Amino acid sequence: MALEKILESDLAGKGVLGQPDVPGLSAEKMQEKVEEIVRSVAIVKINEIIEYLLENGATKSDLEDIVLAAGAVTSVHGRRGNVVSETGDYTPEQVGAAPEKHAEQHNIGGSDPLDLSAAGISGVDHVHGNIGSDGRIGTQSGKILMTGTGGTVEAKEKSETGLLEKPVSIISSGAVSITVQENREYEYTGVTSLVMVGSNVSCHGFITFGTSSPTVSISGFGASGGDDITKAAAKEVWEFSVFPHNGKSYIIWKNWSA
Repeated sequence: MALEKILESDLAGKGVLGQPDVPGLSAEKMQEKVEEIVRSVAIVKINEIIEYLLENGATKSDLEDIVLAAGAVTSVHGRRGNVVSETGDYTPEQVGAAPEKHAEQHNIGGSDPLDLSAAGISGVDHVHGNIGSDGRIGTQSGKILMTGTGGTVEAKEKSETGLLEKPVSIISSGAVSITVQENREYEYTGVTSLVMVGSNVSCHGFITFGTSSPTVSISGFGASGGDDITKAAAKEVWEFSVFPHNGKSYIIWKNWSA
C-alpha cells in the first residue's frame, strides 16, 4: 500500500465550509457536519499511516539490531550518546602506549634506554676540558684553574701560572732588624737603626729614617747596587728591591731624598 496526501478533492463537500448562514440542518446533522473532515478524512488518513507503519516501519528494537549488526559503538564504559574519551577509559597497554610512569624503561640498563648522543645529552662519563663528570681535575688540592691551549680548562700549580701573589705587608718603626722574606712589602718609618740580612727571595720596601743619623748594617746579599745605604742620613726616604739570581740575592737601593 502506498501512502497518499490529502487533496482538495478529498475535502470537497465536506465540513461546514460553503454552508449558508442558516444551514437548515438539524442539531445532529450540524454536529456531523462540523466533525465531518476530521472523521471522514483526517482520521481515515491517520489510520492508513498507522497501518502502514505497523506493517512497514522499523521499531526501536529493529534499529538497535541494525546498529549492533553494523558494528557501531553504542556506549563506552556505560556512557551513552555523544561519548567523549576520558582519562582511565583504557590502560596504556590496551592502546599500545607507554605507561604514565615509565622512566625505568629509559634508564641505563632498561628495556628502552635513551640514546643520549642522539638527544644531544652528554653521557654519564664525560669531561669539560679536563674536568671530569664528577667535577674533579686530578686528585691534588690547592691548584689554580686556568684556560690552556684552545681554551681547555687546566689545573696548575701556582708556580706554573705566572701569577703573582699579593705581597704580605710588614709595617714597623724604630730599631729594625730583619732577614728579608719572600713576597713581602716592607714599610718602615722613624727608623733609628737598620740591620738587614739577605736571603734568596724577592721583596720590596721603603725606609724612612728618623730625626737622627741612623746606624746601618747590610749583609748576606750577593751584591748591592744603586745608592749607598750605609751613607743614609736623618729623615731620608729610601726604597729597596731584592731579587734572587743563580742562587744569590741581589738588592738595589734608591735614595729619594738625594
